[in-house]
Amino acid sequence: MQKIQRNIQLIYAYLFLNRLELWIPVIVLFLQDRGFTLTEYTILDAVWYASTLIFEIPTGIVTDRYGTKISLLISGLAQAVALFLTAWAHSFAMIFFAYVLWGFGASFETGTYDVLLYDSLKQCNRESDYRKVRGRVTTLSILAAAIGSILAGFLGGIELALPIFLTGALAVLTLPLILALREPEVSQVRDPSHLVHLKESVRYISRRRFVALLILYSAIMSTAIWGLHEFYQPFLSSFGIQVETIGILYLFFRLFSVAGAHFSDALFRIIGRISVFLIPPIFVVSVLAMGSIRTPWVIAFIFVIYFLNGFYLPIVNDLLNKNLPSSKRATIISLGSVISCLLGCILYPMLGRIADLISLQRTFQVLGFGMLGAMALLLFSMRREAF
Repeated sequence: MQKIQRNIQLIYAYLFLNRLELWIPVIVLFLQDRGFTLTEYTILDAVWYASTLIFEIPTGIVTDRYGTKISLLISGLAQAVALFLTAWAHSFAMIFFAYVLWGFGASFETGTYDVLLYDSLKQCNRESDYRKVRGRVTTLSILAAAIGSILAGFLGGIELALPIFLTGALAVLTLPLILALREPEVSQVRDPSHLVHLKESVRYISRRRFVALLILYSAIMSTAIWGLHEFYQPFLSSFGIQVETIGILYLFFRLFSVAGAHFSDALFRIIGRISVFLIPPIFVVSVLAMGSIRTPWVIAFIFVIYFLNGFYLPIVNDLLNKNLPSSKRATIISLGSVISCLLGCILYPMLGRIADLISLQRTFQVLGFGMLGAMALLLFSMRREAF
């Protein structure tokens, strides 16, 4: 039992190193410095999503059937190599290959540490603590990213490739922590084959409308939020903000995400299910404001979006995990990621093209009105569900 309890601390340490993410505040500027347009960057991002999409379900099945440690090890190795290649590459073909490998590695991590966290708590009879612990995990992850933002701004001011290379080195440092993890016991009977396991997971979702709606909710929100990340750096640069200052701004953006994650559990206990219905309209208003207001003060809405990102994740993940069996959890979460990847493959190149041909403001308008329609339909469908 004590060794399983130790998983929680190891997950904290793993995520701190993994979520420093020095590459995020500089990746668009790095690629633009190498001569790439926003359209080309969003195509590369679509390649990442396509790679993740292809491997997502098989890797979820691997996690369910062979354990979380092997998946996290493969993820760490693949992402380290991909980041090293990206930092050194100067051709589109090399970066294209790196993004394929990066997506492959990311697919092994999707939902995996969450499965490990939930099953570890369940084995220790602390299942009811999941939302609180998940909030701490989100807080720690965002704090790490905030620290990484400051470092990235400083390192990017020296050489834009340096933060990307060091992110690869940090991925290598997570490997000993993964090896120290203890696999929790899963009591449910496993399906006899991979194909049967996948079919049973799909059948489980089809018979539980609330689970299907939560998966769609999470997929749409994560796709939209991550899509905005692709345009923050050129958006901030359009106001004459330098890379070092962008790093500092990312620090404060992420601190707002920390606040959202930290207060997520307490606010959900007060507001309840209404919070799930409030998040999308606030997000839509913020995105449309970024597409309409043309002064530096509009940056305030980025803070709002980061707060929402930290706020919604623990809530939706808790609601989802409570309704999933341990033996199928990783596969079902991977199916949700497949939806997100499909949306990203379609949406991101289109948004990048709009930004190149028209403007960043029009990109935000298209995303905002698209989210308005999609989430209105989804929330209407969720209105009678029991939370």
